[in-house]
Amino acid sequence: MKRKILIAVPLFALTALVLLGCATRVRFDAPRAPNMNVAGIQRVAVAPFEAIPAGAGPIAASLTSEVTTRLGRPFQLVSYSQAMAARTAGRSLEDYVDAIFRGRVTNFVVNTTVEQGTRIISIRPFQTEPYTYHRREVEVAFEYYFVRASDGSMVGPVRRVAREVHTSESAGGLIAGPQLASNAVARQLAMFYRDVEPHRIGIVRTLERAPSGDLRPLFRAAEQQRREGNIIAARNSFIAIWENHGSIPAAVNAAILYEATGDLEDGVFLMEQVVDATGAPRAVQKLTQLNREVAEVLGLEAFDAHQAPAERVASHALFELRNLVASGARLWIHNNATADQTLVNGIINDMESELLREGFVIVERGMIELIAAEQNLHLEGGVADSDFVSIGNLAGANTVVIIGMTGSGGARRLNVRVLDIETGTLRMQSGTGVAWRL
Repeated sequence: MKRKILIAVPLFALTALVLLGCATRVRFDAPRAPNMNVAGIQRVAVAPFEAIPAGAGPIAASLTSEVTTRLGRPFQLVSYSQAMAARTAGRSLEDYVDAIFRGRVTNFVVNTTVEQGTRIISIRPFQTEPYTYHRREVEVAFEYYFVRASDGSMVGPVRRVAREVHTSESAGGLIAGPQLASNAVARQLAMFYRDVEPHRIGIVRTLERAPSGDLRPLFRAAEQQRREGNIIAARNSFIAIWENHGSIPAAVNAAILYEATGDLEDGVFLMEQVVDATGAPRAVQKLTQLNREVAEVLGLEAFDAHQAPAERVASHALFELRNLVASGARLWIHNNATADQTLVNGIINDMESELLREGFVIVERGMIELIAAEQNLHLEGGVADSDFVSIGNLAGANTVVIIGMTGSGGARRLNVRVLDIETGTLRMQSGTGVAWRL
């Protein structure tokens, strides 16, 4: 009987399983909690960045604009001036915001020099000539942090350094220092989302090779299943090789495929069995790696605990869709739940509102109902994928997102399926991990 793994939590069901050109490598996405402890923070006011060095005012203004735009997705933005006016009037800041986001430019250096170089002017015959060019380099150091309204505690700070270089054959052709610095800051903020919201990172694992000639045909057969996209069958094949032949590389491969499909708890359980049976260093190494992923998931759960379940699940479903469907796509989001209709409709409404804001097109439900009636099709209960594809085509959608509910009590999960209407293929099926728990 399977024993309880107290420290293990199932990893999020991942939508993107990408098989790389190299036959022994598997790439997948893994979820991560924000780098900053923003648990419990939803309403945020952005204070103007301070400019400590001389001439850094435009950079501070650029930073304020950049982070305000980027914070608008994970948080509800509140006017900073209104929040400060309320506090000045003696009202509680907590009535308006959960935190103030603050930042400052701590260093700004511009170096402009004249350099000598050599350039090629002819290949045949090969000729070069010396030339003079102007070079401008900027370096900007800045930091940012949250201040909680409840107790004034600081979350952060995060410190960044941005650098940028520009060259020109004329001094007048050089980009001005503040503008060059603003360009550098914008590039440095490309990963800002990792500090303030749940995100994904790409992970690549290398599958083990068969240790002996006798097992190579079995490994090749499992690898072929993986290449064909049948990950579960490949995983089961590697498990069978381990159970029948005691092959540690096969067990490691099975654990990797458990990890890639989001079944982290089962991967930990398998490798604990292998370590108990063999004590092999490679098995210990893989178990340690899996337990590090468990720790990451526990951190994400701690963050999620501060969100309402429906809000958290809707947010996770949006993450999945953003990674799966290009912005501007025409989506039909269908409520296929047989119970908890109000709850599922609320989740769908939240998702549609956010998707519309991000540039997606949502097919009206009234149009869907009209087409279904004309085609004499019923959209309740067990609807065939072919019917979803047929109605979606007539409605002009290119993707249908089918949302339902499974289980009850503590086992209740949102069930999300994504169909590509143009090809009729299933693009995503949500799993049973904690990310989908309601």
